[in-house]
Amino acid sequence: MRKVRFTATGVILLLSVSLIFAISGCCPYSKKKVEKTESIQQPSQQPSTPTQPLTPATVTPPPDSGRASPSEVAIATKGEEIPPVKSETQVPTFVEPGEAIKDIFQPIYFDFDKYNIRNDQQTKLKNLADYLKKNPAVSILIEGHCDERGTDEYNLVLGEQRALSTRKFLIGLGIAPKRLYTISYGESMPADPGHNEEAWAKNRRCEFKIKQ
Repeated sequence: MRKVRFTATGVILLLSVSLIFAISGCCPYSKKKVEKTESIQQPSQQPSTPTQPLTPATVTPPPDSGRASPSEVAIATKGEEIPPVKSETQVPTFVEPGEAIKDIFQPIYFDFDKYNIRNDQQTKLKNLADYLKKNPAVSILIEGHCDERGTDEYNLVLGEQRALSTRKFLIGLGIAPKRLYTISYGESMPADPGHNEEAWAKNRRCEFKIKQ
């Protein structure tokens, strides 16, 4: 009888161990762990879409508005390639052009609150550049002016930017920078004292003087 009980107990133990292994093999946690490992070992074969590199051809710079910035204060009497610095010493004397050449030194005009050279004013500057090329001893003063709208400080800056823009245009036509002086009078010297658009259009200008 004892032998039969021992054999039955062994069978029960054997069945219990088998059951444990069966349960372990079917454990949901173990299956997830295996699946996670496989996903790491076998990366996706789908190619990624490359990002198109940013090149200068795809970048459009913002257009130049031609507006003066109050932070760009540059009231000058002489300068080089960069906006000039005001100088209190050795300021040359400039005079009105004589009657014989007055037509060459015509004022140029600007749109409201702008300092870029208008297309309809470029011929005047080209004629002026031709004269300066034929007369290399001549230096000129470019005076920037504004209409009465805006603060005094802002108009001084805007007038100087108009003078500097004119100077840059002449340099581009082949005139040496050392021959081109600039100064701003802002709104202090109007060509027309009126208070309407007709007068303001005449006051938004650059005039030219000759070094004595």
